[in-house]
Amino acid sequence: MKLRKILGLKKKQAPFKQVQVGNYSLLANGVHPVEANLNFYKYYSRNLPRIAKYMESKYPAFGIIDIGANIGDTVALIRTAGVNQHIYSVEGEPTYISMLKQNMTLFKDVTVFATFLGETTHKLEGGTEVDDGTARLNKNSGTQIEVKKLDDVAKANNLQNIKLLKIDTDGFDFKILRGSLAFIKEQTPVIFFEYDAVYLEEQGENGTDIFASLHDLGYNTALFYDNFGKLLLSLTIDNLAIIKQLYNYMRKKEGAFPYYDVCVFHKNDDGLANEILEKETAFFS
Repeated sequence: MKLRKILGLKKKQAPFKQVQVGNYSLLANGVHPVEANLNFYKYYSRNLPRIAKYMESKYPAFGIIDIGANIGDTVALIRTAGVNQHIYSVEGEPTYISMLKQNMTLFKDVTVFATFLGETTHKLEGGTEVDDGTARLNKNSGTQIEVKKLDDVAKANNLQNIKLLKIDTDGFDFKILRGSLAFIKEQTPVIFFEYDAVYLEEQGENGTDIFASLHDLGYNTALFYDNFGKLLLSLTIDNLAIIKQLYNYMRKKEGAFPYYDVCVFHKNDDGLANEILEKETAFFS
């Protein structure tokens, strides 16, 4: 799911279509760009499935949480990569929930949670609108959205042995992470999240504070990818000087690419992080 703040009238929904995502044909709304992006950009969205596959060298059995599951394209790519771990797909937008649930009938060991996640459990003024593969928030809709913390969802559903946490929510990523800190402290998953300065600043976020919070929980190594899925660099997340430079590069989307995907590893997974970095370096060589 991608969730952005906009003002304006609700757009008429495009017809549905089938899109090819890895080895699977998924139901999507007619303007959804995922198939075109996968066809045009050879590395697009394929880094997370590779990382999940690499992780099986250390964790033969583990759970994956996919926040912002959208139509289930991440699940399809993970399964295409041969990763058959249990996946918990989290999506709040009703149109995407409907498509997600239908698409997930193609797979075993997938649980769908129909909810929005955030920093606190609360009611949010506004409703969602679907356009171009995203769900956007319209605060003038006259409705409310229920938002939950991942900490609460995980506790209520007794989620255990979660070793991979993916978040892709167009600027709400840090709020979701802050609402997950107790869960993250307990489970120490590998965390893969979208890092987009424009969308983060729309939500009033400081672009670097989350790395200090994760470092306080014992996280150490980060891999930065461009938004097309190409590995850019690795660093330790206490290197805030470099992180600030990376953040400034993508502000106002004036660089060669508009945002990063970041994968961070707990210090207990330093060996795994080094192994994945070696494999990713070889892959792109």
